[in-house]
Amino acid sequence: MMLRQTLVRLPRPAVAHARAMSSIPANVQKWIDDAKSRPPQVDVDVIEAGRAAKLRTTLPLQNEAAGLAEEGGFLPKGDNLIYWQPSAFMDQLAADGTSTEYNAPEPYSRRMWAAGSWEWRRDAGLTVGGKVCQSTIIKDAEVKGPMMFVYTQRDLYDSEKPEGDWAIRETRTHVFFPDVKKSEEGTNKPKKKPMASDMPDPAYEHVYTPTSPLLFRYSAMTWNAHKIHYDLDWTRQVEGHPDLVVHGPLTAQLLVETAKNAADDVAGILKKFEYRATHPMYVNKPIKLRAAWLGPRGSKLLLWAEQDGVVGMKGTADIDAVL
Repeated sequence: MMLRQTLVRLPRPAVAHARAMSSIPANVQKWIDDAKSRPPQVDVDVIEAGRAAKLRTTLPLQNEAAGLAEEGGFLPKGDNLIYWQPSAFMDQLAADGTSTEYNAPEPYSRRMWAAGSWEWRRDAGLTVGGKVCQSTIIKDAEVKGPMMFVYTQRDLYDSEKPEGDWAIRETRTHVFFPDVKKSEEGTNKPKKKPMASDMPDPAYEHVYTPTSPLLFRYSAMTWNAHKIHYDLDWTRQVEGHPDLVVHGPLTAQLLVETAKNAADDVAGILKKFEYRATHPMYVNKPIKLRAAWLGPRGSKLLLWAEQDGVVGMKGTADIDAVL
């Protein structure tokens, strides 16, 4: 009797899996298979001190003198985002302005930056003034309901070739949505709001107000033409947002700054930072960057960014003691 029940139950997961696979368009499944089998894409850039300095004059820092890039020193943590800029020509950009090197295929034509992480090897970094390389792979891609997620991993080396140990490992998760039908324009409104009132009392806080000039300069430095950061008509009428959207990586970078300040406060070293976007944040409204210790002070941080009482990004940071 037990054997008969087992034989009856075994095919069910396979049937469910087959149904799930059949619901993915053939072109999407082919793109996923091809993307995961791509060899690493290796790109070389120069860590120019001038570019690093322009970023420092743009970011609303807690300490304006902190993390200045000097020739021969290491680039401040998180600042790699302005290097290895997208290389797509104008006619290769998606309808929303995004660069398509790692974009999902049709029908997933609209993109948002969903999550990511950084891990920094101790006593390593990217030398300011030096030629360095980035090795990128698509670790995974999957369809979840009406959305598609693409996960990339970027290993950064303090050399022109990906040899030896990486200095920084960064991951990025982008979520893609189907194109909005004309009759549905303006309906892409987030439904669930993670409330800041559910977060603990912060040990650290910095408040700033994002402006359209800040979004412009950050888009320029990252070579990001995504329309939600500068085209108000597109942002409201097509994407359904009430105002221009603050860059996800900008918020992540500012939370890295918050984590670095906390690490300095306990004489520690920032080792790893992981984050997830939870709600869009917009221009001309104050954003609070906050952090609280998880467990013993000096080991692990909970970080978040909030606007109008809603958490827009949440993350954790691992801090190592200075030996």
